[in-house]
Amino acid sequence: MSTAAAPLLQARFADNLANMSAKLTKRKLVVRRGLLTRTENTVPLDKITDMALIQGPLMRLFGLKKLKVETAGQSGNNALISLVGIVDADGFRAAVLAQKEHLDHKEPNSNGHDSNHEQLMLLREIRSSLVNIESLLAREKSAP
Repeated sequence: MSTAAAPLLQARFADNLANMSAKLTKRKLVVRRGLLTRTENTVPLDKITDMALIQGPLMRLFGLKKLKVETAGQSGNNALISLVGIVDADGFRAAVLAQKEHLDHKEPNSNGHDSNHEQLMLLREIRSSLVNIESLLAREKSAP
C-alpha cells in the first residue's frame, strides 16, 4: 500500500465509525453508516441466521470487535452487515438474539392475539360449515 493511500483509508474508516448507528426494534435491525455516502440496511430479525463476533490480534490490541450479521439465502463469506467498533458488542449481539428468540416463540398478529388461537378459531368455523353442508346433503337425500 502506498503511503498516500493510508491516510485515505484511515479517513474512510474514521468516517464509518463516527457516523455509524445500529438500532434494534421489536422486529428488525436497522444499521446506518457514513457521512459522505450514507447507507442504511434493514434486516428483519426472523431472517437472521447467525451473528458472529470476530476479534483478530490487532482488533484485540485496540479493544475492537467485528459483528457479522448473516441472513437466510445469503451465501459466501460476505456478511450482509458487518459492524466494527460497537460499544458492548457482546451485549448488543445477545440483545438481538434474545429479541429474535422472542419473535420465534410468539408471533402475534396485528390484533395482538396469538396466531395459534386465531388458527383454532378458523378451524372451528370450517368444521361448523362442514357440519352444515353434511346436514343439507342428508336432507336432500331423504327428500322424495
